[in-house]
Amino acid sequence: MRAEDAINRVLQAEQHAREKVAQCETQAATLVASARERALHIAERTDRRIVSLRTRCEQWLAGQVAVLQNQADTVRHQPAGEDARRTLLTERVARLAARLTDGEP
Repeated sequence: MRAEDAINRVLQAEQHAREKVAQCETQAATLVASARERALHIAERTDRRIVSLRTRCEQWLAGQVAVLQNQADTVRHQPAGEDARRTLLTERVARLAARLTDGEP
């Protein structure tokens, strides 16, 4: 083999290696772009889910607050019933009797 042929083979091998490196760089760039696009899609979907969940939670909480507010308004505007007064009076009389007789308060 002549030196010239050997040099030509080396130059061809270098050219082939450069082409393969360029192909790998192109494939890598494509993979990176695809991964970025997928990550963006996942982030957007996650944001939509978070907004949806937050909206549902806020609606549920608003409903619970309304229920509690209605219950508070009902209790606030109701006069104490005779049964409630009687029960309270009975409990207080029992406590007083227990204290006066050295029983448990």
